[in-house]
Amino acid sequence: MKGFCRLSGAALATCFGSGYSPVAPGTVGSLLGALVFILISRGHLLLLAPVIAVAWIGCGCGWRLWGKDPSKVNIDEFAGCWVACLASRPQWGLYGMTAAFLLFRVMDIVKPWPVSLLDRIDSPLGILADDLAAGLLAAGALLVAGMLLPW
Repeated sequence: MKGFCRLSGAALATCFGSGYSPVAPGTVGSLLGALVFILISRGHLLLLAPVIAVAWIGCGCGWRLWGKDPSKVNIDEFAGCWVACLASRPQWGLYGMTAAFLLFRVMDIVKPWPVSLLDRIDSPLGILADDLAAGLLAAGALLVAGMLLPW
């Protein structure tokens, strides 16, 4: 497993090197998640399980290679932003994707409960779970907006 983590796992953990960005690697990973979501026109919900599985593997390898939640591990932000993007309505277009991205980043940075609780888990699960929760909170905000706004 260590050989896998050193090569492929490091690539997964850092979203193919984007985690090495000197500025805001988490934001870069989130942006990649939103961009890939936009580029894939169908099957977003069907791809959720594989996205989470790949993120889980990447977080596990990142944990083994670099310790507790290093900033270069940004595959978790990719997955969390993907969850947020699922709640954007197609008719909202780029505005909806932008809102999903921004809401996810706010939830990930501010870490309201339960995100803050999950962030304290000292394992690969903790690396991923807080971002998935942030994505769910952002998705919830988008769903509420969709019910309240006429468009």
